[in-house]
Amino acid sequence: MTCQSVAKSFGATRAVRDVSFSLQPGEVLALVGENGAGKSTLMNLVSGGMHPDSGSIAVAEPRGARARRVAMVHQELSLFANLTVAENLEIDRPEHGAVVDERASHTRAIRVLADLGVSIDVDATVGDLSPGQRQLVEVAKAVAVPPTLLILDEPTSSLEGPQVELLFAAVRRLSMQGTAVVFVSHRMEELFALCTRVLVMRDGAQVAFGDLGRHTRGSLVELMVGRETDSFYPERTEVDLGAPARVSLREVSVDRRIVDVSLDFPGGVITAIAGLEGHGQALVAEVLAGAVAPTAGRVLVSGHPVRLGSPRVAVRHGIGYIPPDRRLEGLLLEKSVAANLILAAARRLFRFGLVSRRRERQVTGEIINRLSIKCASTAQAAIDLSGGNQQKVLVGRWLLYDDLRILVLNDPTRGVDVGSRVQIYAVIRELAARGVAVVLVSTDLQEILGLSDQVYVMYAGRVTGRLDTVGSTESAVMHLATGGGVRA
Repeated sequence: MTCQSVAKSFGATRAVRDVSFSLQPGEVLALVGENGAGKSTLMNLVSGGMHPDSGSIAVAEPRGARARRVAMVHQELSLFANLTVAENLEIDRPEHGAVVDERASHTRAIRVLADLGVSIDVDATVGDLSPGQRQLVEVAKAVAVPPTLLILDEPTSSLEGPQVELLFAAVRRLSMQGTAVVFVSHRMEELFALCTRVLVMRDGAQVAFGDLGRHTRGSLVELMVGRETDSFYPERTEVDLGAPARVSLREVSVDRRIVDVSLDFPGGVITAIAGLEGHGQALVAEVLAGAVAPTAGRVLVSGHPVRLGSPRVAVRHGIGYIPPDRRLEGLLLEKSVAANLILAAARRLFRFGLVSRRRERQVTGEIINRLSIKCASTAQAAIDLSGGNQQKVLVGRWLLYDDLRILVLNDPTRGVDVGSRVQIYAVIRELAARGVAVVLVSTDLQEILGLSDQVYVMYAGRVTGRLDTVGSTESAVMHLATGGGVRA
């Protein structure tokens, strides 16, 4: 595959500027850059979803009549939630027609998932699967017919460690068979584990292309953001792990998915909850946020039992929540940036429910400047922002909420670029310094160890142990996450 002097503009915005690179069969290319750097536009050009304004793109002819030239796995999944796994895998087959042989499609689905090493019921409805399972089904759909070029856009954003290894093994197999792969990820350790080449983009332009082995994590970050990044995670401050709990769980259960969970979250402390996907940590976050009601046990806010019947009730108790899917659960996509920022604090910012547009522009403009949210104006629709900027809007929403006492973060940097992560991490640490109890659930174990002050680990719906983050290792967390006892 070869790109030569490719450019693409949208009105006055030059999304891609004079990009030239080549990719040989079997090579795995890391494509990196901040959100808004032009990566998605470039991949849409390569996959044929858009046409360049100038330049040329050539993809080698596929081998075999059933092979596809380019397959792309988007960050925003394209699965049909109301269909089964088998039905979703059948949709893009070249010979798919009006009449479907259900037995044959069932058999094909089992084979495709088995080739990936994935154990998922092909008769399950996709909407009932976990985010990680849906992501693996999306990958299976893309590789059901081996492509000449496979583009993976943040494919591990919803995956846990074992699932990531399954994906990597599949990519390596395809690479050995001659498939060229473009791998887009903000998780640096994944790039160095899988890729051989790297293309760095900034502001739509290509700033580096070559062997990945010539770079370090630090040098890539500097190329991406155009400046030195002194520290990826904010400097730790001394915290009182024995401070009074802002929120507590006492013997909380939700059906059999979490069982007898008792946890304290002190003010001023970033407390992480770690574990492999499906072991209860995300459900704990939803209980704290009022999105899921416990079937047993109590939730206490500042020592007093409360009934959190909904996220709206939780907000009244000073509990903020950032969900894992910003588009489906976090943002009002068709509403303006300003409307999304003031959503939680509107009643406190404006008397009698009457919104002053001048005041709105003032307070939201301060947050936009502080978090470097790239938008045309406060009136721009949230749907038109890049993923990283959408996430910063969600974080900024809680900066405007003066009564915030607890902030629950469920995978807060999923699909977010390095520069935006640094800004989000700084805000999280600043909120903790104000006395806010921060609860962090993340699929990124390095993020947990780099940002939190303490970590509880869950396995099979129960808490298996607690670690002080300083001095802890990934292996110590994984020991507890796989059912091991507390290490001495």
